[in-house]
Amino acid sequence: MFARRLLKGGAKTLFLKLFNIGIMFLVTIGLTRTLGVEQYGVYIFVFTLVGALSEPQFVGLRTVAVRNTAIYLDEGRLALLKGLFHRLCHFSLLGALVSAVIVLITAWFMQDKFGPESLWIFLIAAALPVMLGINRIRDGMLRGAGTVVAGQFPKLVVRPVLLLLYIFIAWWLLNDSFDARWAMGMQVLAATSAGFVYVYMMRRYIGSSLYHDQVEYRTREWFGGMIPLVLSGILLGIDTRIGVLLLGMLDDTAETGKFHAAFRLAELITLGHAVANILIEPTIAKLYNSGELDKLQKQLTFVARVVFAVTLPTALVLIFAGEWLLGIFGDEFVEAAPALTILAVAQIVNAGLGSVVPILNMTNHAKDTARGVALGVAVNAVLCFLLIPHFGVEGAAWAALGSMVVWKLYLMLRVHRHLGLSTTALGVLRKAEELRE
Repeated sequence: MFARRLLKGGAKTLFLKLFNIGIMFLVTIGLTRTLGVEQYGVYIFVFTLVGALSEPQFVGLRTVAVRNTAIYLDEGRLALLKGLFHRLCHFSLLGALVSAVIVLITAWFMQDKFGPESLWIFLIAAALPVMLGINRIRDGMLRGAGTVVAGQFPKLVVRPVLLLLYIFIAWWLLNDSFDARWAMGMQVLAATSAGFVYVYMMRRYIGSSLYHDQVEYRTREWFGGMIPLVLSGILLGIDTRIGVLLLGMLDDTAETGKFHAAFRLAELITLGHAVANILIEPTIAKLYNSGELDKLQKQLTFVARVVFAVTLPTALVLIFAGEWLLGIFGDEFVEAAPALTILAVAQIVNAGLGSVVPILNMTNHAKDTARGVALGVAVNAVLCFLLIPHFGVEGAAWAALGSMVVWKLYLMLRVHRHLGLSTTALGVLRKAEELRE
């Protein structure tokens, strides 16, 4: 039953993600061709900075929304569900304000490097966290309610399609005047448009629950649960973006654009893993809450095997066809082929060690997630500072691989220690008590 439901839901979500990646590739190709490598590098630096600042609160908001929505709906506690939505929106607005302030401070210090016109790009980008934060809350609640496809549709289909359309219209109207500022503005417009679709999805699937007559708050509990999630989100955001950011600071914007193109391609490998994490999060919360760890272990092993079976062939295709694929972005990007190979190996490691982050986050062990990812960030940062000045894009890729190995191994062992569960496709780890028996 679980396998059938997982494969059915996984197929739908995988289709949405493939569609999203296809559209985003068109967006990336369009921007690299119209903006050029220098302007595209500035655009990616600012967009990455905003993501690094905003993603932590997004991870915390979404995870708290998924975990608690699944439990509250299962137990019929609708007053708490309504209170949860209200409080998470308040947390989101506060986080968006903090992110915007940091973005503007960064703009002031970076204008000498990127030029005075770049200030407008930072100003426009500072508006993104507001809409994206509310969208993530709705996404998480829809996932927790079991309507995964409805939660993914605005983000994976509506937003990228509208982004591509808005960019095309702006370029058609402005022609040579279209630059990174307009590209960032189209991002804000697309995110706002997707927000209206999220409102419709919420009303359709769980609206009656949110309009419950009574409302109950557990602000301290929710906020306390969010703190380690936000911290781990901060660290995960830094870990995935530190290569782009440090390339922009230690090298030049052209190298930043090349690395981002390779990173974009490497994201193809994460599809199976990302889909599995989305689908299994509510299941982890429910089974852990009911104490069914044996059932959870069987489902984790099944998911890990499916994910690895999908990941390995995808990684091999990117390794052997990397130069051709990077050439789609432009001839300058082919130089990033060795970095793409290294990033592909990192994603094989990622898939092989399993879904460690969702397991810890959904079982109230987010503090361990934060510690493990912090260790990975430290490794990534040290390796970036050591390798980027000498090896450029390849140095950033090696740093990403080193970080992935360290923090995934650490978290895998923490899952085993706390829960006695194995996260790998092999499923070889067992509780010490079971080994003695």
